[in-house]
Amino acid sequence: MATVLNGGVHGISNFALLQTYKSRFEELTETERKKDELIMELLRQNEQLSGLLERYEDDLEREKSYARLSQKEIRDLKTQFGDAEDKLNSYPYIQVLIDGDGMLFHLDLLKKKKEGGSEAAELLLSEIRDLVRSNREDLCIKGDFEIRALVFANLDGLSKALVKSNILKQGDLQQFFMGFTQRLEHLNFIDVGYGKEMADSKIRGEFLFHLKDPRCRLILFGGGHDNGYAPFLKTCTATNPNYPIWLLEGPPMAREIASMNLPSQKLHDLFSKDSQNEITNGSPISAPAILTPTTSSLNGHVNGSNGGSVTYDSPQKFSYASAAISAPPGLIRPTSIHYNSSPTLETSKTITISGSGTSTSSNNPPRGIQHTMVPFADAERVNYIKNLSPRACNNFYLRGACYQQPCPYSHKYKLSNEDVKTLKYIIERSKPCQQLKKRGFCEDEKCYYGHQCPFRTNAEAATDGRCSNFYCRFCQDDE
Repeated sequence: MATVLNGGVHGISNFALLQTYKSRFEELTETERKKDELIMELLRQNEQLSGLLERYEDDLEREKSYARLSQKEIRDLKTQFGDAEDKLNSYPYIQVLIDGDGMLFHLDLLKKKKEGGSEAAELLLSEIRDLVRSNREDLCIKGDFEIRALVFANLDGLSKALVKSNILKQGDLQQFFMGFTQRLEHLNFIDVGYGKEMADSKIRGEFLFHLKDPRCRLILFGGGHDNGYAPFLKTCTATNPNYPIWLLEGPPMAREIASMNLPSQKLHDLFSKDSQNEITNGSPISAPAILTPTTSSLNGHVNGSNGGSVTYDSPQKFSYASAAISAPPGLIRPTSIHYNSSPTLETSKTITISGSGTSTSSNNPPRGIQHTMVPFADAERVNYIKNLSPRACNNFYLRGACYQQPCPYSHKYKLSNEDVKTLKYIIERSKPCQQLKKRGFCEDEKCYYGHQCPFRTNAEAATDGRCSNFYCRFCQDDE
């Protein structure tokens, strides 16, 4: 026993053995400490992860809630979109815009007054319905559609022009548009009154409004006769290249608008083929009826109405001595005057009248046709034409035909080329062209009214283009 204690175990001293146990215990203690630290670290990480998990679970629930709300909103929006799309498809419309000052309804309809207005409304709707039904796919129209029409015009001015030309009686045009407007709720006539381009500005405003309306599938425009619409139409087609704008056929298309190659549609027996000027002044609906001298002799003879003859001494010189038997009763022709007393005037190639009375040089010519005045006329021939009774019909002799039935003027005179030139000489110095004064240009090739002031001096023409006469109907604007 003493040996074990003193000698240790396996020959190891007790001290050394204790040191070994102590060392092993310390190692074991360190291991336990590290184990505890690891457990504590795992517990802390678990606590953190548990917090993150709880937060993520909250976020997930919130996102699920948002997703459910979003899906509901999407379903609601789809329903609303479908309803809106159904409404758009259910209520498409065609808009018709007509400049009634220049694009007149057929005269046969106008003469029927209120009944003609109702008939015109029915024809307009019928023609457009057929047009749309044959172009449903292009116009994106599946079901029913509406037709709306607006006609803009100066009712009083247009009525006076037609009454003065013996085409209609006082109040007939008002009755016509009353029948047109009362026939259906979406067909309306708007009286724009007097004023330059009042109808134009109204039509432009309606154009811009309907271009923005997705329900409007087509604009039918009745104003292609007026070049003044060309810049506006070009802007509309440039900014809305896929929007259908079609022209209604009536009077001849203005050159600038015709060059745009827009689709056009003819509505049969609804609009007149002639402009207001041609209708009220006499349109060339038949071959020209101007009679010219025969060339059977050097002097040239034209048969008189009573079997006599009118003799010309030369193409420019004229004698009425031998023509007395064909004169109207009571007409006295001077026979001793043989001179050209009228001065030679400037032609419209130098100075023309605009709507405001200002002058325009040849370097920057105005729009429209440049009419040239008859430069001079024989004084005796002027007196002869002025004293004809009844007066010679301007439309018949200068345009070739007359719309007025019955016409208060005569178509029976045998006027030569020089007589016709003298008639034009007289008219263009007494009556200014109203289209020129209104719009600043005239596009009627056969217009025989005045297109420049015959009274102004060269000095006045070089300044503001107006003559010194404050009451001059050529230079002063109409009230």
